[in-house]
Amino acid sequence: MFDHKETLFHVASLLARQLANGLREALAPYGLHPAQFTALSEIAQREGLTQAELVIRLDLEQPGVARTLTGLEAEGWIEKSSLGKGRAQGLYLSAKARDVLPRAAEAAADADRQALASLSRTEAALLIDGLSELAAANRA
Repeated sequence: MFDHKETLFHVASLLARQLANGLREALAPYGLHPAQFTALSEIAQREGLTQAELVIRLDLEQPGVARTLTGLEAEGWIEKSSLGKGRAQGLYLSAKARDVLPRAAEAAADADRQALASLSRTEAALLIDGLSELAAANRA
């Protein structure tokens, strides 16, 4: 008999919810939500990228990324600056983000380590590699 609790969909949904809650709790002291942290981390890796480039790097839909960026700008986490090419604007970290992001990143890394604590380093690496391959294979 089919048991939905033994499916990838069920287990992945349960794990995703648990991990998201853990990350949300880890980032709360820094005033960040997971989506904001992820966007800031990408911007920090390549300041000056455009919103369109960020959408591609995050592999998310444009409206959601636009909402996240609007909130980040309103809360003083990022600044936008014209790139001199039409309407394109580059995304840059604010001083606030430069100050908070390293500590938030460490909190996120601690949450990640806690989530993987029951696995050996090899098991954790294999899990992450396998899930990355599965995600790539299932992109729409």
